[in-house]
Amino acid sequence: MQFGNLVSAHLPNAVVAATIFTLYNIYTGDVADPVTIGVEYLTYVTVIFIGFVVITPVLNKTFGSGST
Repeated sequence: MQFGNLVSAHLPNAVVAATIFTLYNIYTGDVADPVTIGVEYLTYVTVIFIGFVVITPVLNKTFGSGST
């Protein structure tokens, strides 16, 4: 799979998940500094995107591409 296809398939999901995690952290008061919020958001996007890129081929190989 080409990198462009990976980005278009998984980056929107990673952005939505990172936004939810960041908003939750802001709501609970875990972070208040704007720089910390930005760094955490970018970290969440990166880690979740890498997780999707790594886990999707494993799931497709294990269960077949029709079930994921």
